[in-house]
Amino acid sequence: MNYSSAIKDVEEGLRKRTLWLALGMQDIRQRYRRSMLGPLWLTVSMGVMIAAMGPLYGTLFGYDPVSFIPHLTLGLMFWGFISGQINDFGEAFSASSHYLRQMRLPLSMFVFRVMYRHTIILAHNILVYVIIWAVLPVHLNVSLLCLPFAAVLVLANLFWIGCLVSIFCTRFRDMQPVISNLIQVMFFLTPIIWKAEQLPEARKNLLHLNPFFYLLELMREPLLGTMPAAAIWIRASAMAVVGTAMAAYMLARYRHRVTYWL
Repeated sequence: MNYSSAIKDVEEGLRKRTLWLALGMQDIRQRYRRSMLGPLWLTVSMGVMIAAMGPLYGTLFGYDPVSFIPHLTLGLMFWGFISGQINDFGEAFSASSHYLRQMRLPLSMFVFRVMYRHTIILAHNILVYVIIWAVLPVHLNVSLLCLPFAAVLVLANLFWIGCLVSIFCTRFRDMQPVISNLIQVMFFLTPIIWKAEQLPEARKNLLHLNPFFYLLELMREPLLGTMPAAAIWIRASAMAVVGTAMAAYMLARYRHRVTYWL
């Protein structure tokens, strides 16, 4: 298999960043065109959700709200960032069929478009954490310095996931609702509204079978003042390497067929 076409597709997609940056911003503007607050509505709704869920689940699980609410906030915020992209990757090509049918464009460009759109939404939702950080004593330390490296690793994993999901769902349209339902199930299997230490020792190994656990912990732990464990870095890096190889294979083999599947 010649991977040069896949590499060329990604390189060309990066060169056309002006185009997918503009398309991603246009997506945000169209989605909230008649809204007074725009994407800030998502921030408001998340703030209301955390205000309702934080004290409730903190009481149910017996956690101190001072430590549980930041954990819940970052969990919901980064889960929305990750799961929102995976759901939208399924329509990355079909939603842009009018572009792909009329001109030759790199497929990676439309994966970048989805990632950029959700990065904008994440930037708005960060305001909720800033408010909580100002109200509650969240102690940040030197572990915050690893956040940029964690973000790069998470984005690298999301990119190969985006390539695979977008190609797969373009070929098999019925898989889009399957992926959406799977994401909903994984929400409850990932430590978002609960903490990993709640699991019995015999069950903690099962948590390491969940790839979302690594992506979430990489982003959340530095903002909670703790360093992600070395095992999380290693396994997330291994995911990125293996996943990128799989995405390169799929992109090299099927990139020319996507237009015919639309």
